[in-house]
Amino acid sequence: LYIVFLLILTTIFSLHVVNAAEQTPVKNEADYANFRNVRAGKIGRNILYRSQHPANGSKRSYYANKLAQENGIMYVLNLSDSKRQLKKYFKKNKISSSYYYRTLFEKNRVYTAHMKDKHTNSSYRKKVAASLKFMSKHNGPYLVHCQVGRERQGFVILLLECLMEASYKDMLNDYAKSYVNVNGCSFDKSQTKAIQCLNEEFHYMTGKKRGTDWTKVNLVKYAERYLRKGGMSS
Repeated sequence: LYIVFLLILTTIFSLHVVNAAEQTPVKNEADYANFRNVRAGKIGRNILYRSQHPANGSKRSYYANKLAQENGIMYVLNLSDSKRQLKKYFKKNKISSSYYYRTLFEKNRVYTAHMKDKHTNSSYRKKVAASLKFMSKHNGPYLVHCQVGRERQGFVILLLECLMEASYKDMLNDYAKSYVNVNGCSFDKSQTKAIQCLNEEFHYMTGKKRGTDWTKVNLVKYAERYLRKGGMSS
């Protein structure tokens, strides 16, 4: 019995260590959840946020949900899921950390865009425009997310930064931070990856050649044109 008792205690201790490890960020909470306030150009303070998915059951989602609540997020653009997929997450993770996010969803404050990873889908532009139409009808603070908070979210955030006259340097640094937070890249490597991504994103948005000097392009005009073609009015 003594041996059995020790085995039980060992098992409980092991489970406790595993659970603790799963909920302990390797960095600070915000970086671990890829959560941050987007401040660039004319974007107001504490109005626009980005993060990884707050409800998909991943280790990082716990902190994304927690920070969304702490920062008073009112409306969410979920770029990756359909309503059906999001409900599956809630059902699968009943005892989870996504309570705040779930309450927003139940109040119809989460827009599910269900966008693909790449821009090749013909409906991509329309889905981006529809997402921002939803945003324009409600007051923030807003949270924009996809799964890890990089490609789909990155493009939508770039559009908003372009519209709000952010500098190329600010957009680059904001995009690069996701590579540091999610992939653990060094500063130099994250900058290199971000430059490549911005080159592709702006090529897609403007139709101009890759390698264009984007600091000399009127990105406000092209962002507006992109959204008008997607169905947004002025």
